[in-house]
Amino acid sequence: MADEQAPSPEENAGKKGLPLVPIILVAAVMLIEAVVIAGVFLMAGGPSEVKAEGNLEDELAQLEQPVTVLVVADKFQNTKSGQNFLYDTEIYATVKAGQKERVEGLIEARRAEVLSEVMVIFRRAEPAHLHEPALSTLTRQVREVLQRKFGETKQGEPLMLDVIIGKCTEFAADY
Repeated sequence: MADEQAPSPEENAGKKGLPLVPIILVAAVMLIEAVVIAGVFLMAGGPSEVKAEGNLEDELAQLEQPVTVLVVADKFQNTKSGQNFLYDTEIYATVKAGQKERVEGLIEARRAEVLSEVMVIFRRAEPAHLHEPALSTLTRQVREVLQRKFGETKQGEPLMLDVIIGKCTEFAADY
């Protein structure tokens, strides 16, 4: 019985290890797959170009930033103190950057009206108002005029956020 269980030397010669035919077939199929996949990627072209888009929130925030626009640069007279004084003046308006072009158009269209109203403010101003360190009374009066002239945005906010009197230099005009 021991002889029946042990394989004969002839049977050992036929079973030498792994079968080569299936291994070669699997390797050939994998090689063909690799060639097909590489061909598909080459035919499809490279990846599309990446295009960075600006951050929309940053652009909206920039439109909300305050900017200054020159409204008036002129000389105005005041004789309330008994002497004739000229005030070389520059008045700026603070507006949102998104509204700058609109405000500049309105200033250009209503330049004469604005000049006339600012001239009246300076002619009626008391000498004490013209010598205030921050010119707060004149600034408040000019802001009122400009907000009335230029109105509001679609959201109901004043178009002119603030007014800055950048220069108000006094010159005696009697001499």
